[in-house]
Amino acid sequence: MRVEETQESLRQRVTSPAAEGPPPAWSVPLRRLDQQLGEIGPVVLVPDTRELRAVDRATGQERWRHPFTTGYQYVIAGESIVAVDSDDGGMEVLDAATGVTRWRTAGSQDVVVHEQTVYARECAGTGDSATCTIVGRDVRSGRQLWERPADRFARVSDVTLGARAPYAPASGRYVAVRLSTSPRSATYAPVAPTTGRVGAGRLPNRAWYGFVAGDLLVTTDNDPARGEQRCTVSIATVDAATGDKGWSGVVFSGRKEDGGCGKRLAHQHSGLTLIGAGTRLVAVTADGRPQLVDLRTGRTVWKGAAAGVPIDGDSHSVLVRGNAETGELALLDLSTGVTRWTAPDPLLSGASASWRSAVTEGLVAVSAAEDDRPVVLVYEARTGRQLGRYPGWLAGAGADWVAVSHTGPDGLAVDLRAF
Repeated sequence: MRVEETQESLRQRVTSPAAEGPPPAWSVPLRRLDQQLGEIGPVVLVPDTRELRAVDRATGQERWRHPFTTGYQYVIAGESIVAVDSDDGGMEVLDAATGVTRWRTAGSQDVVVHEQTVYARECAGTGDSATCTIVGRDVRSGRQLWERPADRFARVSDVTLGARAPYAPASGRYVAVRLSTSPRSATYAPVAPTTGRVGAGRLPNRAWYGFVAGDLLVTTDNDPARGEQRCTVSIATVDAATGDKGWSGVVFSGRKEDGGCGKRLAHQHSGLTLIGAGTRLVAVTADGRPQLVDLRTGRTVWKGAAAGVPIDGDSHSVLVRGNAETGELALLDLSTGVTRWTAPDPLLSGASASWRSAVTEGLVAVSAAEDDRPVVLVYEARTGRQLGRYPGWLAGAGADWVAVSHTGPDGLAVDLRAF
């Protein structure tokens, strides 16, 4: 389960310019914020160090709070919340409406959450003598759906096309499972979420990503070959069910400000691993333009009109920047590649550890330090009009809101700004 950290965990105190845009709808104090805020229906989830709070989206009034004995990471899966103990792998699933525990387990390793199923590795013993299984459970009830013998290196891949933390991806026909006897010989196989049945498709682990896209099992190698200067990303696919060989070929990653290869196909702090939907993946062309590739055929569905590096997106849009770290912004339509709007360089470095971004149906937000002062810029997704500029760090976003965390005389707090 992958959760990005926010810079508020540093509890840094800085002097920032006054906010521009709508005032906060509400503000709540925090001790520490290491995860993004999420939304379920009428409530927003506020993750603190050892508790999770649900507050009313409109008023900020607390609906419930749930304590934890240690640090945790959380994922929203439909009407459930899956919280995993940061220390021992214990897992607790909460009802989103009440915060009441639905079920819990102990000793789960490498937990991966989809909307309908929770996957984990469970082992008895330690080291080479450990006996392990990969287990699938129904999210809502905790009922075990299946288990398969495995070893201590096996795990379900947490890479899913277009998924964004803290939201679980939709459950598809298969998940990619790394079934292995050692890290070196790991092989990806497709496993059905509800039955544990293994499809015929197999691909060797190539050190980067293994995932399922529609009916395809896919692996990537994002490291160009020695002496290769084109930022090549090699892709292999097979039919997950039948094992029939699919398209294999190359796309390209974008370049950083210094001309080096970014290697990743989305910004590492965007909350996404891969941008795209279905069997279509957003990447870069050999000449540095964003492109949408059909993984079934290798066909380029569209190429961007201008050079740029995809850094974020959702199921409707792709956010592009001049390079992976600097330059103007552009929002492209995911299905056609048409440029909806461009905006001047926000002068916020994507190389900064404090960089965060979000693309939603209604808003685009970017955040990083400007002259050592953290700032969040918010744009209207439809037009590119700048709606707000706020001191602080981006701590979450929805269709019509952003969360901005900041420190002040009274300590750490997070504001919700509605548009």
